[in-house]
Amino acid sequence: MVLMIPKEGSFSLSAYATSPGYQSLVLSGYLVERRNGETWVAPLIPQLFYGVTGAQLGPTWRQYLPAAGEQVILSRVGGKPEVPREELYWRKVADEEAQKLEAAPLAEEIPWTWIAAGLVFLGIVSAAAYVVWGQG
Repeated sequence: MVLMIPKEGSFSLSAYATSPGYQSLVLSGYLVERRNGETWVAPLIPQLFYGVTGAQLGPTWRQYLPAAGEQVILSRVGGKPEVPREELYWRKVADEEAQKLEAAPLAEEIPWTWIAAGLVFLGIVSAAAYVVWGQG
């Protein structure tokens, strides 16, 4: 499962949260840039995205969802937020590898049912934790 996002591209991921609480959703994939006819990729890191509050994520994928309901939990607009080049591990990929990465269908890259099931589970665990520890 590989997500390919052009360096100047946009990305948005929405999810339904059953209750407020912490969540981590780790994206697997690459930021892609074409330089002089060559393809360069860098692994996705949290700092490349805005979180649910609209603030740039720090060095971890974990963030607090302040409310229940459907919301955008990760986004990137027109290459923003910017990350200093030295924070990204850029590597040149051969044309064959670039074609394989680009040919992967998006529908198979992120198992949306797993994400939804995980968020539902997160909501149940958060609610149970609140009942057990939050009222003391």
